[in-house]
Amino acid sequence: MKRSLILLLVSCFTLSACSSGRLSHDEARKKIASIGQSNLIPDAVEIRRIVSQSDTSAIAESTVTLAFQFKRPNSNAQWHIEAVRLGDRDWISLDELLTAINEGRRRVTSQSMQQLAAGIDKYKSATGMFPAAKDIVALTDMLYPQYMSVLIREDGWGHPFIYEAAGNSFQLISLGPDARRGTSDDIVIGGASQTP
Repeated sequence: MKRSLILLLVSCFTLSACSSGRLSHDEARKKIASIGQSNLIPDAVEIRRIVSQSDTSAIAESTVTLAFQFKRPNSNAQWHIEAVRLGDRDWISLDELLTAINEGRRRVTSQSMQQLAAGIDKYKSATGMFPAAKDIVALTDMLYPQYMSVLIREDGWGHPFIYEAAGNSFQLISLGPDARRGTSDDIVIGGASQTP
């Protein structure tokens, strides 16, 4: 359930093309509606346009009908969103939904940081030192494409990674969902030169 919501909330979807030819709007809508056995009513998914398409893949921009449940503790308090409903599904707590989305973004961020760290290690093995870069753009300009095959600069929340190298060590930092440094949701990985 959580995963199907996360997938459906994303505005662009990559879909496998069908064997009969081009992907139609109707087929794209049906495929999106069936993600994770979500049992969406077909009108809950609207395909805005097919952005690009080849023989084996397509990207469809879509909108999905959501219902939001608002609550407040009393008649003088401010309203807040308590739950979200996708199509004709059960209500899901907004906190639960945001937690699931952030969990997915955290996983993607960790994978991206591991790829960056592997590129840094390859660079160090080839040159004998960590890259002397002032930021993530300068770092990836040094690493891509020789030391890493994919250009990675942002975390799962769309914030640039922070790269710091000092002497025999380096750190990669994601500021996490709050985009503030030094808070509990930061993700930090590092490496150091091995001394004999």
